[in-house]
Amino acid sequence: MIETNETLLDRVRKTDAHDAWQEFYKEYWSAILRYSRKLGLNATQAQDVLQETMVALMRTLPNFSYDRRKGRFRNFLLTIVHRQSLAALRRARRHSNHDSIDSHAPWAESRPLAEVLSAPLSQTEQDEAERRWHESLVEDALARLRDDEAVDRRTYQIFRAYVIENQSARAVAAEFGVQENTVYQIKNRLIRRLQGDISRLMHNSGAPERPCP
Repeated sequence: MIETNETLLDRVRKTDAHDAWQEFYKEYWSAILRYSRKLGLNATQAQDVLQETMVALMRTLPNFSYDRRKGRFRNFLLTIVHRQSLAALRRARRHSNHDSIDSHAPWAESRPLAEVLSAPLSQTEQDEAERRWHESLVEDALARLRDDEAVDRRTYQIFRAYVIENQSARAVAAEFGVQENTVYQIKNRLIRRLQGDISRLMHNSGAPERPCP
């Protein structure tokens, strides 16, 4: 069972926190990559953002003060991922323009790293960041469901055809040779599982929960 965000945060802030960081990485690496790709980065650039985000978290979390009432870790994590992604976009633009200095990159600032990376986003930026983060977590949960060995491949294909591809229950039932009621049952069962996974990821990142699309 994945622990609550407070407990996991306490663990990663300890000196010997290798296992806790592995757990955090396992939970969120895919969502961070997806978030970066949504901002226009390619696969290699998104990998760079993932690594830079983890390094930044390792450097700043020991001095991070968590306040669940304000959702500060959610904002903290989203802001770091967002700013690192924008910095990667600027680097790519700088490279294409052959410029030598990127004065807007976080590491070019004279202020402490934690202060630069976690400086509040504008309300518009925050809203967009939360939307992208939610979409990333939903996509990650769908990928976990697809790759889960406990979910029969044919069952997932029926779910995908009906729920994701929006085919009619009658068409899906005919295609897979099952009763329409079976299509509804599969949809309800896997939606519950999907919602549970999304809720867990939302809870552990401190993000506000939204209905599963």
